[in-house]
Formats: sequence, C-alpha cells, structure tokens
Amino acid sequence: MKNKIDFTREQRELTRLDRETNRPKGVHYLLFAMIVLTIIYIVDEITSNVNAAMQPYALFDLFGITSRSVSAPEYKTAINTVAPWQVASNLFLIITPFYKALSDRFGRRPFLMINTIGMGVGMLIVMTSHSVVQYILGMLAMMFFTPNDMQVLYIMETAPKEKRATYSFVAKGIALISVSLIGVMSRIFLRDDVPTSWRMVYLIPVIVAIVIGAVSFFLVRETPVFVDQRRSFLSLTPEQRKAKAEEDAKSSTAEQGGVFRALKFIFVNHQLRWILIAGFLFFATTFYTSYYATVLEGAMTTELVSIALIIYPLVNGIVTIVSGFFSDRLGRKKACLILGGLALAGLLVFVIACRMHWGPAAAGIAYGCSIGGLWSMSDTLILTMPAESSPSGMRASVMGTISVMIGAGMFIGQALFIVLQNFVSMDLLFLFICVPFMAVSLIVLMTKVKETKDVDLDSITADTYK
Repeated sequence: MKNKIDFTREQRELTRLDRETNRPKGVHYLLFAMIVLTIIYIVDEITSNVNAAMQPYALFDLFGITSRSVSAPEYKTAINTVAPWQVASNLFLIITPFYKALSDRFGRRPFLMINTIGMGVGMLIVMTSHSVVQYILGMLAMMFFTPNDMQVLYIMETAPKEKRATYSFVAKGIALISVSLIGVMSRIFLRDDVPTSWRMVYLIPVIVAIVIGAVSFFLVRETPVFVDQRRSFLSLTPEQRKAKAEEDAKSSTAEQGGVFRALKFIFVNHQLRWILIAGFLFFATTFYTSYYATVLEGAMTTELVSIALIIYPLVNGIVTIVSGFFSDRLGRKKACLILGGLALAGLLVFVIACRMHWGPAAAGIAYGCSIGGLWSMSDTLILTMPAESSPSGMRASVMGTISVMIGAGMFIGQALFIVLQNFVSMDLLFLFICVPFMAVSLIVLMTKVKETKDVDLDSITADTYK
C-alpha cells in the first residue's frame, strides 16, 4: 500500500514538473529573476554583517552599560556571555550539508523562500529582544540560515551556462557593496542618547527579507537544472533505478554522493587533505570579523563609526570582484598568497588607524581591504580549489563536506579570542592570533597543495592529484 501511495505521489510530481517544463518563460524572465535573486543576496550579506556592526550598541543596551565604553569591565563580561554562543553556532555547520541536500528532493524554490524568511525572522528576534536570551536566540537563527547560500545555487542553475560566473560575480559584488547600507542606516537611526536606537537599524532589512522571501516563491520558477534532474529520476521504473544504482556501485562513478563517502575521500586524497588542513588553519583567523565594530567604537564617535561602516563594504566589494580576475590569470595559489597578504596588511593598518585616530576613512578602507582579501581567499579554499580537485561524480558532496570541516577552524580562533580578550587589548589580539595562523596556512598551501588553475573538470579522477 505504501509503495502504491509513493508511486501515485511521484506520478503527480512528474506531471507537475512536465507542466513546468512546457510552460513558456517571458522574454524578460531571466532579468526579473536575477533582480529578485540579487535582492535576496543583499539580504543575505546584510544579515551576515549587521550583528557584528551593531554588537557594541546592542550589548550596551541589553547589559545596561551606562558608560557606553567598550573598555568597561561590564563590556568584557558581556562579550564573555555572548561570544561562546557565537562559537557554539558553528555546530550548525554539521547539519548544513544535510539541510541543503533536502533541496535535491523537494526543489530549490521552497528553500529559497524558507532561507530568506528565516534570515528576516532571525533579525526580527534580535531587533525586538529585551533580554540576552532572546538576543542570543535571534543571533543563532541568523547564523543558521546565512551559510546556506541558496540564492547562489539558484543563480548557478538559472543563468545561461556560458555566463554563470559573470552573473554570480555581479550579484555578489552588488550584495557586498550594499552592506554599506548598514552604515547609512546607522547614520540615520543611531543616537548616543537613545540606548535602544540600534534596533531601528534592523527595521528595513527585516521588512525586505520577510517580504521578498514570501513573494519569491511566486516571483521565480524552479530552476531548470533541478526540474530536468528530478524528471529524469522520476521517469525511471523501480527496476531501472535499482539497475542504475548497481551499475554506479561497480563503476568509477561510485565516487559519488553522500557526506560520509565525501568525508572518507577527503582524508585519503592527498590534495584535498592538505586543502582541508590549510583551510582549517586559515579559518582560525576569521574571528575578527565579528568584533571590528567594538574596536571602531573604542577609537571614534558613533557618528564616525557609521561613516566607516559605509566605506568598508565598498572597498570589500571592489577587492572581491578584482580578485576573481587575477585568480584566473595568476593561479589559485599565487592569488591566495596575495589575498592573504592583503588581509594581514589591511588588518595591521586597521589596528594602527584606530590606535592613531586616523579617522573613519582610513579605518574603513583598511578593514575593507582586509576582509576583501580574507573572504576572497576563503572562497578559493572552500569552493574553487576543492571543486577543481574533485571528480565530477562527487564534486558537490566534497564541496559541502569540506566547507563544514574547514569552517570548524573558527572554533580555534574564537576560543583563543574569548579567553585572551580578558587580558590583552582586542585590536592587538587580532594580530597576535591572525598572523601565525595565516602564515602557517599559506606555507601549507604553497608547499603541499598542487595548482588547480585551468584543470579540465570533466577529466579529474581520484588519482589526478596523487
């Protein structure tokens, strides 16, 4: 009876997908879809950055720190309370591959909606929080939904094959630059004499996230790649599915599928194993992106901080876009060397600019260069090089699994920071932790990992990099 019900449900789904395939798209559908997806990308980037930008003001309010000083003992206590939960949120990375895999069964469109609304709801919880517990719950909700990047997968599966990279770079560049809107909203809403004014910075992003998330289900259609793959699977008889599974198990394409198979492959493959080690060490340096606003607030007025918050995303977006071009020209390893150097140099100048009171322009430009180099190197280590080192049959599984394992490196940096910030100035701590980890990561990458530039993705096998 159960098999009959499953068969009937699958037939209804196949009929629906057939109708979706045959339904004509409007002339301007692709442009319209890209606009919607870019807005969702902007929501994602703002959600990823707004908590860090508003951190000192939220903690002043929720912990009743009347001095509004990031040097106050009460502020260190507040950091000690909130920061461990930020570290704990990395545990979400364990379930991320399984959560994202649900879109292979149920489609991209419902998860595009769920993810976007989820980010909006998380920001709403933070915005309306009147207790530390509620603030932490909202923060955890935001941290669960932002890493999934469903809009990126949607762009890759919707854009024309020959223009996928172009569409992705343009959307990401616009989204990164749009983070400057946090600074604009800070200048409009933040007031030193109104402790709760930080909440208003979340208002517009919350409204946009929930509205665009809800209507996206009706504004964009399911991706053609998912429709074709799902129709192909549903068209097979049970006997054909069984035969195909047996054939795959006997062939080289058995290097496919699944988090656990990918996990085993990463550890036995020389290339991927060293990419994992280099990336794990690298991610120990990313913790400072959660605390930069505290350093800014300790160096200048709230109004000047807002100016820095406008400047740094512009620089970040420019560095990100440019990095894609010289990565293709110079190779992945040389690009990482340059980007890692830029991240550390920018961080050093940022610390000096804040200590010497050079103003928001210098601090904003330096921080923008630093995180532009940091996250561009991150994309290379987590996305590009694993993709260019994996067989086609298990590329998606390897990319999802290795990103979780590399991301776990954040635990090291976060844990060191939480302990040492009680004894060492926060800005100096950025350098003390980041310099050695970044240096070792680059040494591993340059000496143990082979270049992947210009590799033929279709010809990669398990033995390609041995």
